[in-house]
Amino acid sequence: MEGPLRYRLATRLARRLRAEGRPLPLEALGEALGLRGPVEKILLPLLDGRFFREEGVGLWEWRYPFPKGEAVAVLDLETTGLAPGVNEIMEVALLRLEEGKRLAYGSLVRTRKPPSPFVQRLTGIHPDELLSAPPLEAVLEEAYPLLQGATLVIHHAPFDLSFLRPALERVGLPLENPVVDSLRLARRAFKGVKRYGLDALSELLELPPRGVHRAMGDVERTALVLHEAYYILSAGRPKPLRDLGRFS
Repeated sequence: MEGPLRYRLATRLARRLRAEGRPLPLEALGEALGLRGPVEKILLPLLDGRFFREEGVGLWEWRYPFPKGEAVAVLDLETTGLAPGVNEIMEVALLRLEEGKRLAYGSLVRTRKPPSPFVQRLTGIHPDELLSAPPLEAVLEEAYPLLQGATLVIHHAPFDLSFLRPALERVGLPLENPVVDSLRLARRAFKGVKRYGLDALSELLELPPRGVHRAMGDVERTALVLHEAYYILSAGRPKPLRDLGRFS
């Protein structure tokens, strides 16, 4: 079994194990897929790097944490359009993961020009909401501490970096973080899948569909995709995320 169906079924098995909080025999795990009788030939090919077999089937996330030995900062930007240098950042969201703690920051940004009608429909952000938002310089200064010493994760990193790097340079804040592109990581983890955007990966992992594209919602979704991809790729051999898929 290959492609999207394999990962959907494997994710259902992982959800069942998380709900139980303990390893399960193959027969009990087969119930998550509605299977009865001999299930070994069906289930064993589904057990990717997230799973271990030892007196049943368990999850490596129970044996070692993510992130492992590093801080990870997941970032997403919403912009007024697609052209760096012409369009502007209008929303910033960050989620820092470190030693079991989660620190989140999100803010709208005051812009000189309103977002395009397409972007307004996509994000649900109305120009009036941006009028009372803080300027980009203030938002970046507030968000910057969450980046300190962290591996930065961005889905489709080249796009966000094309806005973020110049903006940080203008306020004298260096961006020296190692960067992991979660889209590239997903391509390695979920082989045989045609699309790797957040919507497609959310469908693959059976996450609730997005209503609108907002920065914090996309950050949370990226973090969920990242979690699954990390354990598929590390497969019981824990290592820092930056060693798995460094972009720059």
